[in-house]
Amino acid sequence: MKINKFVILATIVILCAVAIGARHSHFEEEDGPSDDNVISMNETNFNEVITGHYLVLVVFCMSWSGHCKNLKPHYSEASKSFATNNKVAFGKVDCIVENNLCQSNKVELLPTLILFRNGEPEPFELGDKTASGIIIALTSVLLPPITIIGTEKDLDRLKAFEKDVIVGFFDNDHDNHYATFKKLAFSMKKFIKFGAVINNKEFSAKHVKSIPSANIYTKFDDFPVVPFTGNSFEPEELTRFIQSSILPTLGEYSDLISRNYPIDLPIAYLFVNTSEKETTETTIAEVTKIAAAHKGKIIFCSVNNPRYAEYLGLSGSKFPALVIQNIAKQKKLLFPENKEFTQTAVSEFVQQVNSSQNQSVKIIVGNTFDQIVLDETKDVLVEFYAPWCPYIWSLKPTYEKLGDYMAKYPHIVIGKIDATANDVPPELDIRGFPTIKFFKANDKKNPVTFEGERDLATLVEFIKEHSIQALKSTESNELVWYH
Repeated sequence: MKINKFVILATIVILCAVAIGARHSHFEEEDGPSDDNVISMNETNFNEVITGHYLVLVVFCMSWSGHCKNLKPHYSEASKSFATNNKVAFGKVDCIVENNLCQSNKVELLPTLILFRNGEPEPFELGDKTASGIIIALTSVLLPPITIIGTEKDLDRLKAFEKDVIVGFFDNDHDNHYATFKKLAFSMKKFIKFGAVINNKEFSAKHVKSIPSANIYTKFDDFPVVPFTGNSFEPEELTRFIQSSILPTLGEYSDLISRNYPIDLPIAYLFVNTSEKETTETTIAEVTKIAAAHKGKIIFCSVNNPRYAEYLGLSGSKFPALVIQNIAKQKKLLFPENKEFTQTAVSEFVQQVNSSQNQSVKIIVGNTFDQIVLDETKDVLVEFYAPWCPYIWSLKPTYEKLGDYMAKYPHIVIGKIDATANDVPPELDIRGFPTIKFFKANDKKNPVTFEGERDLATLVEFIKEHSIQALKSTESNELVWYH
């Protein structure tokens, strides 16, 4: 059920007419007595509750919602199973009384369950909204996200029982690299199993060239072991590494969408006509070789769907055909249909696209912060984020577009830094994610915090307002992507 602001207002007016000043929970009033295991939350105690426990599961509800009424006994029963676990707490928010609190947590459907870990929200996968379903899901969250590996037998056992495994190799379990890996495990453990080798140099030397590093072990014959080759052991690079490695070099589109996770790598759709078996097999074999050369940078998949080809801008009547789409930037590039579809031509096209992938948003880490952000010749906009925070995914496409838009202004830098994995100057007072700050070229000690709507137009106006120079562009001859 979707929340309607006018319905909320009408409900509040009616309830106030019946009982002026009532502040108790309607969730409790209509459905039985208060449950001591579930904390009633309001604007006064909300932050205290979610930061006072390792995990807090919060249900956002309304008394008159049939779905909320159905969930209540199951939620109450599940809370009793964790009553003696001091790491876990259950909370509830009545969206009739606490409308602002529900809006600030971006609650749109009722009931909504949000899990907070150490005060920060994270994805909570709940398949079955019953007591047992909640217990199973929360128990899974409490399990260690990483399996510690000490021997070859441990590694073989993990590989045997899991479809895809990523194993990180570390000097210790308390530095930033391991912390980054662990946080990523919490957010991506439903897609891949995480393992770690810690302080075991002899064992690590058999599998990786340096530490920290990682390998992904798959069931694919062409890439059973995929070594991490990123430039930095940062969440974004590791995420791209996982996304590209657990998919076949050139698989079917149906397998890609069945994975059901956010992909920020470009996707190359190879459209084929499967009724022309020999031509299709030859084309797939040739393009697979191209895909292997770009593994980790572009995801390739084959599609037998003329309507989808039309949707992406092709005629839908000529095969083979190719479209490369950057979902994060909401752009696409089409291989010309009037051009002969040869392995050489396609390879050159893909290479051109890959080279054109403008890193318009600069990745900042702890030891490059001063060099990039405090450069007195540049105006720098920085997003301070946490990789496990769901709100960064909604901001990401807009921020990427901002980077593209500002790339033509040489004195403007658009950057971002994982504030949970890198040291950030404490005087910046980063209290939530994402936080966006603008560092003027001539006034680095007084950054301006962005507090407007997170849309492209507002962000551009914010930069124009605070930039020390007029925005004069430098033209380029880069590939033009279609929106």
